[in-house]
Amino acid sequence: MNKQRKHNSKIIIRCSEEQKAALLQTKTQLRSGTWIELIEKLVKKKKIEQPKAIIQDDVYLLDILQELKRIGVNLNQSTKLANINKTITSSETAQLKKLAMSISTLKNKVLKTFVIQRSK
Repeated sequence: MNKQRKHNSKIIIRCSEEQKAALLQTKTQLRSGTWIELIEKLVKKKKIEQPKAIIQDDVYLLDILQELKRIGVNLNQSTKLANINKTITSSETAQLKKLAMSISTLKNKVLKTFVIQRSK
């Protein structure tokens, strides 16, 4: 009886002998019978993140971060002054603090999203 293959697509990976040995060792350690089983186990085991955008000009990214820092400093100064002078409601103060947290979060997202690739 001649069974037809369910999977008929092929992927070829070129690697060094050391990389091949490491892959074979990983396959054995994870008790994977096939390469597709290994890949499925690795995908489940490790969260795969989106690729990062590459910025060739690090000055651009640094300008964004510097501007976010300035905005954050201004917000903190405004909040402090408003608290000292009691010229702002506690609700408005909370909104300013929330905005400052949003700026901090945005800064962290920018840092996680972009990779600086310096021009040579």
